[in-house]
Amino acid sequence: MESYPSLGLDGTIVALSHLGQIDGEAGRLSFCGYDLHDLADHASWEEVLHLLWWGELPTASQLANLRTELAMARMLSASEIDLLRKLPRTGHPMDVMRAAISLLAGLHRPAVMKPATLFSDGIRLTAKLPLLVATYLRLRAGQPTVAPEADMGHAAAFLHALNGKRPAPEEEAAFNTYLVLLAEHGLNVSTFVARMVTSAQNDLYTAISAALAALKGTAHGGANEHAMRTFLAIGDPCNVPAYIEDLIERKARLMGVGHRIYKIEDPRVRHMRQHSDILAARPGVDSRPHDVAEAVASYILNHPHFQARKLYPNVEFYSAPLLFQLGLPTDAFTLAFAIARMPGWIGHIREQLNVPRLVRPEAAYVGPAPRAFVPIGER
Repeated sequence: MESYPSLGLDGTIVALSHLGQIDGEAGRLSFCGYDLHDLADHASWEEVLHLLWWGELPTASQLANLRTELAMARMLSASEIDLLRKLPRTGHPMDVMRAAISLLAGLHRPAVMKPATLFSDGIRLTAKLPLLVATYLRLRAGQPTVAPEADMGHAAAFLHALNGKRPAPEEEAAFNTYLVLLAEHGLNVSTFVARMVTSAQNDLYTAISAALAALKGTAHGGANEHAMRTFLAIGDPCNVPAYIEDLIERKARLMGVGHRIYKIEDPRVRHMRQHSDILAARPGVDSRPHDVAEAVASYILNHPHFQARKLYPNVEFYSAPLLFQLGLPTDAFTLAFAIARMPGWIGHIREQLNVPRLVRPEAAYVGPAPRAFVPIGER
């Protein structure tokens, strides 16, 4: 029998990139040569955006200029807010926002992407996405919309627009770290889709809409929503053993656990856990989602079923209680992932624009041998 390459494209090189480097065996991740742990501990999301788009961390003046550009582009026009008001309140937020980006193309009339103009176009869409998400969620909840304040960074501006108040320092720090950790991750499925759409000579809004569609999948960015639903279903740490054993018996999947690339702990997990723990330790906070996540992690890290399969908590695992504690509705968690990933998507799109060739892979035909057509009366 003829053999074929991996149908999941494992190990297949389809692009050359200067952005993210992943070592799954060692559990390491870096952006443009900088170790992720250093970036997570010391960099703002805006600094990481500059790094992924221009290849270097910004100087103080470059960072100030970038923050100013983002603040100016962040404001939603009356026509943009009116568009959000007309969107359905009953659909999944990922579906609604994908539609919103497509409809915005009708307002903004984007041209076919060019290397020289991509980042100026990218600033506008990257800056607006958090406000589009927060404004839609407030409209869905019957709450008044909140205009951004110019002195806020990207993380604070989103939380302010979402919750209607300035975030506490620990909240802003938690969401900034979340944005940094998820800004880039190599040729994942949504990034791959964005690059393929780009190769067809498209506009940015089309590429981002396609990436959003791919991100929604439960095997990709949609896992954070379903991990949170699992923690809520468990309800209390004392329920963890029975829940996990029943899940194993049913051969069901525990969302937020396991990764296609990492064979040891995902390097992003420690930072998510640290910030989720800080948020849970605040007085008067319902810490149960975080406590359940901790109990689940402890249980599976000592369970032969998970250890034999090298299944460890991934980035979605602790991002679920973190986002929950920041006030995001559970069904909107994957939109936070999209907000974070914009620098990576657009960085990869820029690289793809340097490849003047339509990506056109082939499928190996395994269907019937040639056969004669049979008239319908003889079938």
